[in-house]
Amino acid sequence: MIDHRTAPSQRLQAPRLLSTGLAGRRPARAGARRRLLSLTLCMPLLMLPPLSLVGCGAPARPLELAITDMDSLQLRSWLSPQLRRNVDLEPVLGGQETNRLWGTRISDMSLNQAYQESLRRVGLMPDVPDTGRYQLKVEVLAVAQPNVPVSPEVAVAVRYTLTERTAQKPVYQRTLRTTQKAGLDDSLSPNEQLRIATEGALRANIAELLRELASLPLPA
Repeated sequence: MIDHRTAPSQRLQAPRLLSTGLAGRRPARAGARRRLLSLTLCMPLLMLPPLSLVGCGAPARPLELAITDMDSLQLRSWLSPQLRRNVDLEPVLGGQETNRLWGTRISDMSLNQAYQESLRRVGLMPDVPDTGRYQLKVEVLAVAQPNVPVSPEVAVAVRYTLTERTAQKPVYQRTLRTTQKAGLDDSLSPNEQLRIATEGALRANIAELLRELASLPLPA
């Protein structure tokens, strides 16, 4: 026989147990949905390469390509009197534009500004353009850079030709190669390290040219 005093209470408990079971499963489903949404939002970020390696292009700066004030003061006293205010610079060849997304290049404009400033600092540029006894031709042949700009070492090769204007005969012709390395002491950014190394390599090349011109035997 059924005890009618307990049956109603059992009938009331059954829905409560069913409701409790559903409530226990809902948080688990909600948590799974949240984890899935979080993973979906994070996927594009995981697919991106490290920003420190990509970043934006960092073109070389003209004033950082020119020789330093200290070097110019030393070289100025060594240069031959025949060269002072007597060297015209022809348009520099071999520049490249920097990719806006990555890397460092030296544009034609930056090259011309760097060489003009360097020649001016040591007193080689004439007061009036195209009046110098000598003409300097500059051709950047190569700028070798590593694929991964982390503590990069950059090599630069530049061909120089110094010609006497009236004779149209070279009195100096040589290809100079210089290198420069940059690291964490210079910048924490790999892109900035590449720019600094590139600027330093060309700056060293210009300084080497001026040192060779200083010892160049020229007729009085």
